[in-house]
Amino acid sequence: MSSTHISNVGGVFIYSENPQALADWYKEHLDMVFEAIPDGSVFYASFPYTDIATGKKTNMVWSINRSKNRPAHAKEKHYSVNYRVFDAEKTAAHLRSKGVEVKGVETYPEGKFAWCSDLEGNAIELWEDTGMI
Repeated sequence: MSSTHISNVGGVFIYSENPQALADWYKEHLDMVFEAIPDGSVFYASFPYTDIATGKKTNMVWSINRSKNRPAHAKEKHYSVNYRVFDAEKTAAHLRSKGVEVKGVETYPEGKFAWCSDLEGNAIELWEDTGMI
């Protein structure tokens, strides 16, 4: 099902008291590579894709922003970020080896799932699309 208003996800924005430490956690635990703006208040990763509807090459941005810049409407953590992974078992084992508590891996018709939290308690869902549906 598609939306007549939303064409895709433009970005994910996480707010942190220590963006550098959280970016380092994601680098160490999930191998995310970040760029930073010069003052160190924002660390971001870009994920390129081609929009199916328009054929336009674009990016989805994932960023860690300093908490003081958090919008007033986003003061609480009420979300989970779902990350597509190549191998849920391997990723879960890697995280566990780094001391991260991981729940799952569970298999559903949509694929394999596992759950954990990052350094600051942000909810993470790992998803291996097994093509079962």
